[in-house]
Amino acid sequence: MTREEIADKVIALIKTNMPGFENADIKPDSRINNEAGFDSMTFIYVVCKIESAFGISIPKRKWEKMTTLNDIVDAVEKELSKK
Repeated sequence: MTREEIADKVIALIKTNMPGFENADIKPDSRINNEAGFDSMTFIYVVCKIESAFGISIPKRKWEKMTTLNDIVDAVEKELSKK
């Protein structure tokens, strides 16, 4: 799976599961975590959706450092490379 395919899938998951992002133009440097007043539970919910969609598990310590789309794609890409 290419980086672009990963990003497209992550964007689709964010738009589907994070109210307020449905019509957003999400770019690689777009801040996702703590954006638009989302609490940590909403972000964790989306991370769980991402993990499920890709069949991976992202360590919690990495969740806390992810803020942008790029950060999320990097984490997914790294976990996929371990498979």
